[in-house]
Amino acid sequence: MVRFFTALGIVAICSCVNEPLPVGQAISVGTAEHGYLHDAVRLEDRGDGYRRIRPGEGSRYGTPTLVGAIERAAQEVARAFPGGNPLRVGDLSNPHGGQHSRHRTHRAGRDADLLFFAEDGGGVAAPSDGWPEFDRFGLSALGGRVFGFDEARNWHLVRTLVMDERARVKWLFCSNELKARLLRYAARHEHSPRAILRATWILHQPSAGDSHRDHFHLRVGCGEFERHFGCEEQAPHWPWLSDPARKEDIRANPAASDEHLVRWLFAEEHVDERRDVIWRRLDAAAQPSTVARR
Repeated sequence: MVRFFTALGIVAICSCVNEPLPVGQAISVGTAEHGYLHDAVRLEDRGDGYRRIRPGEGSRYGTPTLVGAIERAAQEVARAFPGGNPLRVGDLSNPHGGQHSRHRTHRAGRDADLLFFAEDGGGVAAPSDGWPEFDRFGLSALGGRVFGFDEARNWHLVRTLVMDERARVKWLFCSNELKARLLRYAARHEHSPRAILRATWILHQPSAGDSHRDHFHLRVGCGEFERHFGCEEQAPHWPWLSDPARKEDIRANPAASDEHLVRWLFAEEHVDERRDVIWRRLDAAAQPSTVARR
């Protein structure tokens, strides 16, 4: 009976696919909660700056967007903090996605668990073989040892992910207390207001379920071509992402740059048009076709 309903679920998901999936191209189909993977990309047990905490186990597959984001972020943290411990990576998805024994999500190759970087009492990067849970003071007791939340490395991981345009990060789930610690650290040390702004929105404690005090839950969006094959782009649609989920009005004029608008305002041939616009107090939708509608 379980197999029957599982089959029905796969049929329902497949019904949203517009055409046969291309062979050899990784595609995430459906949503993070109800989806599957086609020709998934495998994350190796070890790489530059990271290691998987369950080597040899099958929950290591994702889209090129997800796997690439993890590899680039781990490499960047290792470069910025040489000699530290590697990023420990937990579950991604199964080889073909679908139901995961340890997660409600992780079904479509767009989710991954990234364990927090920890430090010892002296502020030195410290390895941990478990999943230390950090309280609001940034402390964790595990196996008779006390660990501190490594704000510097964890923030660098966050800012690398949110500033990586190819990663299309939708969420980095973590507890509210650890989010506050990260943003306080960023306010003192981060030079990019854009990175802080993005992290303020993307760092989020889930409204239900695990508060994520022992790891980041990374979720990325659909890749460039995946929506055409049934990948469902879920909210939020962050304004800094080039979001293919939003349909363009084919009747609208091409978007104009600031340079083109200034050129139009000062162009002699548009003097009469400008006078008419001012006189009639037209809004943007009624302006001449030479001005793009935003």
